[in-house]
Amino acid sequence: MNMLIHGLASIIIAAVAYPFYGWNVSLIVAGGVLIDIDHYVWYILKYGKLSMAGCYRHFMVDGKANDFKDVTGIILIFHTIEFLAAMLILSGFSLFAFLFAMGVLAHYLLDLLWLYLYPKRFICNHSIIHWIYKNKIQKV
Repeated sequence: MNMLIHGLASIIIAAVAYPFYGWNVSLIVAGGVLIDIDHYVWYILKYGKLSMAGCYRHFMVDGKANDFKDVTGIILIFHTIEFLAAMLILSGFSLFAFLFAMGVLAHYLLDLLWLYLYPKRFICNHSIIHWIYKNKIQKV
């Protein structure tokens, strides 16, 4: 999904939450946008290139052109159930984690909407455990 959409949605949520949490709501924006850094890390590890523009083109332009075949089955660590579970647990202990998790949840919801509308299927693995299990079986 487009980073601008993630950013705008996070800003809107932060604006609504501002009267309750003050400037701490910047963590909502951080959670809603920064978790996409895992796309960039994956791109660097896969291709050895540091180009942010190349990463965006790979996921959004080239991906759409080839029906997302190049990214099907990859693991994006911050887009997993395990990361979400960790954030939800930490949210019970820390206001900062709670606000960050609000942004993460908004990000996930927007990603799910995008997956439903465009590729019409899950592209990436959404569980580290499942990804490890699946890759272990395929290598045997």
